[in-house]
Amino acid sequence: MAPLKTVTLIGLSLALAACGGETIANNTQAPAANAANEAEPANAAQANLAEGGSVAFTQGESEFRISWPATAAAIAPLDAMLREGAKARRKETEDGIRAEQAASKEGGYPFRGYSYTEDWSVAADVPALLVLRSEGYSYTGGAHGMPLVKVLYWDKAGNKALEAGDLFDIAALGRAVKDRFCTALDAQRAEKRGEPVGSGEGSPIPEFDQCVDPTKQTIIAASSGGGVLNRLHFVIMPYEAGPYAEGIYEIEVPVDAAVLGAVKPAWKGAFARAN
Repeated sequence: MAPLKTVTLIGLSLALAACGGETIANNTQAPAANAANEAEPANAAQANLAEGGSVAFTQGESEFRISWPATAAAIAPLDAMLREGAKARRKETEDGIRAEQAASKEGGYPFRGYSYTEDWSVAADVPALLVLRSEGYSYTGGAHGMPLVKVLYWDKAGNKALEAGDLFDIAALGRAVKDRFCTALDAQRAEKRGEPVGSGEGSPIPEFDQCVDPTKQTIIAASSGGGVLNRLHFVIMPYEAGPYAEGIYEIEVPVDAAVLGAVKPAWKGAFARAN
């Protein structure tokens, strides 16, 4: 199982371009000279290119795009942190492309490209916290790439990134959501597989018929209005709860009294029970 998904400067996975056609935008578009090589962005990325920050490039079969919204770009410490993270990722991306190109040449197989996209959007914006969620994709060679989903909690008053463990007593949160989480996961499995879990011979990998630990998934707090966080989304990546072909599982758990009991005292005002 993957470890609890948390946000650190390195873990943001934000980057600059590896080679040529580099764009670092804040309310700006890519230079005209690179327009012909720019990959067509997704809807969230398109808005971010125009209003927030972005880094994007293409080089032959390789593409790269990171974007973040105006809401994040407008917070100077957050924007600075994203940019610092981008500098670190730039070298990592450059090294990755060069290494894969060299390996393909030495191994006598075609270089199939190297892709990384990550588009951040606002999951919730309440008085105490800004919650960002990213959707993306990574391909570094092989049979297929992997989808990416990440979360960033930003403490507005403290001007710093937080981890899920800063907001919740993780053990208590696991107890509060386990039953609802496991029931919803099996319901989604049944829908994808066309039969209830355990009704047939079962998965060739027994773990794919068992529940997973909700606290070891990406935990994204969201709001349905009212200036408070009242829903939790648990995002489960491929190979965690099912085979790659089943894709991402996402379980929504409304905040109730048990979840509120797992919120640490300093952050209880940011959460409320779902109606």
